[in-house]
Amino acid sequence: MDSRPELLAPAQDWNSLKFVKGLADAVYFGVQNYNMRIKATNFNRKDLKSVAEFCHSQDPPMRTYLTTNILIYDSELQELDSIISEAKEAGIDAIIAHDLAAIRIAKNNNMEIHISTQANVSNIEAAKFFEEFGAERIILARELSLKQIKLIKQMLTKTKIECFIHGSMCTSISGRCYFSAAIGNSEQDSANRGNCTQPCRREWTVIDDEKNEFIYDGQMFLNAKDLCMIEYIPELIDAKIDAFKIEGRMKDPIYTKTVTECYKESLEAYFNNRYNKENVQNWLKKLRSVFNRGFHTGFYFHRPTIEDVELEKRGNISPYKKHYIGRVLSYDEKSKSANVLFENLEISLNVGDEIIIEGSTNFLIDIIRVIIFKGEKVNSIRRKPDSDPIKINLRIDKSVNIKDKICILRKT
Repeated sequence: MDSRPELLAPAQDWNSLKFVKGLADAVYFGVQNYNMRIKATNFNRKDLKSVAEFCHSQDPPMRTYLTTNILIYDSELQELDSIISEAKEAGIDAIIAHDLAAIRIAKNNNMEIHISTQANVSNIEAAKFFEEFGAERIILARELSLKQIKLIKQMLTKTKIECFIHGSMCTSISGRCYFSAAIGNSEQDSANRGNCTQPCRREWTVIDDEKNEFIYDGQMFLNAKDLCMIEYIPELIDAKIDAFKIEGRMKDPIYTKTVTECYKESLEAYFNNRYNKENVQNWLKKLRSVFNRGFHTGFYFHRPTIEDVELEKRGNISPYKKHYIGRVLSYDEKSKSANVLFENLEISLNVGDEIIIEGSTNFLIDIIRVIIFKGEKVNSIRRKPDSDPIKINLRIDKSVNIKDKICILRKT
C-alpha cells in the first residue's frame, strides 16, 4: 500500500526495541556518542549488527536508522567515520545526520542519508538543496504548519519527508537551543551536543536591566505540552507525509509500546475505514495513561499559544504512576516461581494485577496468576504498616534475575 506512511518508533535500548517489534515499521536509535539523547541508555557500537539482524528478521522486517545528529568537532571526525562505516557493514539502513560533516561521511560510506530535524529544514529551497545532495529523506522542522509541509512535499521530486507526530516539544527551534549550555556554563550541558538539562521545564522569574520583574506566579511559562496528532491522522496522510515519527528515546518501554501501538492501530483503522471518534477517544485514553505533559497539535494548524504550555506541573501529568513493590530475591526456572521481598507499605497486590519487572537486562510485563504467602495461595496481599518487608512467591513465566525490581502502575 504505497500511500501508507512508515511508522517510526524510538528505541533507547534492547528493552524498548523488543517492545515495538510487530508494531513499528522502523526504529531509530543511538550509540553512546554523537546523538541527541546522550543521557539515554543507548546501544553499544558492538550491538549494531545484532540490532540490524533482530529488526530485519521480523515479519515484516523493521528498518533501522542510526542517529548521528549532534554538532561534530574536528577531533571527532575519525571516530564518527568509524561508527558510520561499522553501521554500513552491520546492515543499518540509514544514518540520521545534521552536521554537514556527518552527512558527508555518511555519503562517502554509501549510506542512506536522513536529514535530521536539527537541520531545521523549513522551506523548499533548503529541501531541494538536500535532495540534490542525495538525501533519501528530510525530517522537516517541527515549526512548520501542515500547509507548509504539503507545499514542500509537492515540490520535491524524489526525496521523502518525515514529520514528528507525537512526543516532547522543545520551546526553542527544534532543539537548537543554548539555554541549557548557558545555565551549565559548559558545552557538556549543550542541547546541540545531546545533553540538554531542560531548564525550560522549571519555574523562572524574569527581571530586565531596569529591575522590572515579571512575576509568573510559579507558572512554568516555557514548559511546552507534548505533541499529539492521533486525532488528525487523515489530515497527515492527505499531506502525503512519508514517515510518521514518534519522539521518546528517553522514555521507558511501556511508553514506547503504548504510543507505537496506538498509532499503528490508527493507521490500520484509517486504511480499513474504521477510523472514527470512538476509536480516537480510546487511543487518547491510552496515550494519557503513559508519560505526558498534556497534549497539543504543535505548529500543524496554528502557532502555539499559552494554552499549549503546561503552566502548573513539571513532568508527567498522567494519572497513572509507577509504584515500586519490591525486588526479586531468587527465581526458580523449573517452577516459574519468583521469591519476592514485598516492601511497599501503601499498595496491595492482587491476582490479576499487571506488574512490571525491571533490571539491568530485563524489562518485562506480566500478569500475576498466583500469589503464595507462607505456603498458602492468597488472592490479595498487603504489607501492614508496622511490619517488616514480607516474602512472597509470584508465578512469573519469563525468566527474571536477582535484584530485579517489581513495580505496578496505579491510578492516583
